[in-house]
Amino acid sequence: MTLLLAASPVLLSAGALLFARQSATRAGLLGLLTAIVLALALAQFRLMPAALLDAVLRGALTTLVVAYVLLGGVLLYQVMRAGGALETLSAAVARAIPDPAHRLFTLVLGVSVFFESATGFGIGIVVCAPLFLALGFTPLRAAFLALLGQCAVPWGALAIGTILGSQLSGVPASVLGTLGVLLSWPFILLCGALAMVVAGQWRPLPKRALQLLAYAALLCAVLWLASLWVGVELAGILAGLAVTLLGLLSGRRAPVARRDSATQPEERRPQGALARALLPVSVLLLGLLLTRLWPALRELSSGLLVFEVERLGFALPLLHHPGFWMLLGAITGVFALSLSGSEVVRLSGQALRQWAVATLAVAGFLCMAQVMFDAGMIAALAERIAAALGANMLLLMPFIGALGGFLTASNAGANAMFMQFQVTSAQALAFPSDAVAAAQNAAAANATLASPGRVVLAATVTQCTGQEGRLLRWALPVVLAGTLPMPLILMWLIG
Repeated sequence: MTLLLAASPVLLSAGALLFARQSATRAGLLGLLTAIVLALALAQFRLMPAALLDAVLRGALTTLVVAYVLLGGVLLYQVMRAGGALETLSAAVARAIPDPAHRLFTLVLGVSVFFESATGFGIGIVVCAPLFLALGFTPLRAAFLALLGQCAVPWGALAIGTILGSQLSGVPASVLGTLGVLLSWPFILLCGALAMVVAGQWRPLPKRALQLLAYAALLCAVLWLASLWVGVELAGILAGLAVTLLGLLSGRRAPVARRDSATQPEERRPQGALARALLPVSVLLLGLLLTRLWPALRELSSGLLVFEVERLGFALPLLHHPGFWMLLGAITGVFALSLSGSEVVRLSGQALRQWAVATLAVAGFLCMAQVMFDAGMIAALAERIAAALGANMLLLMPFIGALGGFLTASNAGANAMFMQFQVTSAQALAFPSDAVAAAQNAAAANATLASPGRVVLAATVTQCTGQEGRLLRWALPVVLAGTLPMPLILMWLIG
């Protein structure tokens, strides 16, 4: 009964989304209210009102981090759509990679991985989802394809979650990175294969399967080698660049058997249109790379205009966060794409309405997760499962990590929840800490693909708000299927 009660906020909110077809906002609010009632009514999960309020506030503050990305992402999308930049960029991608299958693999396993590794916070979705829309995919398919690009999140945001996992477990980050590749390669292959099917690019099957293997193998090889020799911080960036280069070389040389809508002859565009279309994205990318890879600028941007709540240990560096550079990219786009004042007012109002709805949905889930964590519901789930399974706990360790990633939409957040518990359990059961820590890290990162925060982000930037439940019904089986092989690989690693 304790196990069922501890899981009830997650079960009820997921059920509302998946089966009752409720909006993400209502589902998140239902989960939050359930967690609050349990924290007030049950002795084993009791939180005093002040502690409960602090838990909700922590969740709300974490929502600010996501909301900043959502605001910048929605505004950047609206500006680029209104200015015709998305159509220009999609046409340029089609010209650079005429073969639609190579173009698909490049965007999902290359471009998205690069942006997510350089920035994190789901920016790979913000960049690629509008491109899929402009390439002719329906909003729901474009959102799902963008989610599949979240296939290398252990190396996302310069591997900040993996580095935190290393600090909490005592396992070197390079070990978490290299073992993470061994644990994640089925998930990467699965994401590529599903993208191929969803995009209708699976025929002829033998040829497409070989192409997928080549792209996935290159991604995994560079992730492994870079994690070992260069560092996990840059592994995803280098891997994404390598796959993108492969796509540019292979896609141009490959014969195009049939042309899709994106490769039809386009109307002649004004000279310099591509440069203007690239300018907002270039501002975003350049700002993020400079403030993360140049120590002086990283220190400067991290120290200026920091929103802090010292009592709760929260700090949001407003100039260092990706949201700032997305807003700056949107402002740049207003001028580069020659948008009128009336257009800016109109699209800003539309973007703010989308942002408010999406932010409320994310807030419900993140506040729910924080209340569950502070009330001990998550610890109770893990401990009861561990006590019931004993040595068979190894089979569920990746799923515990995945639960954290699903709840928090963050590899770092999931590792903060569960890494120490997983490592302590491994030591008590005489399992190697490095393999268990790597499984926690990889499973948590991969499960963020289906987290409500990422699903809401994908739905928001493709303008299919209200269909989060359907999108989640597609994404959750991907995470479950990608997590299923992990216990077997874990057993093999342990020997």
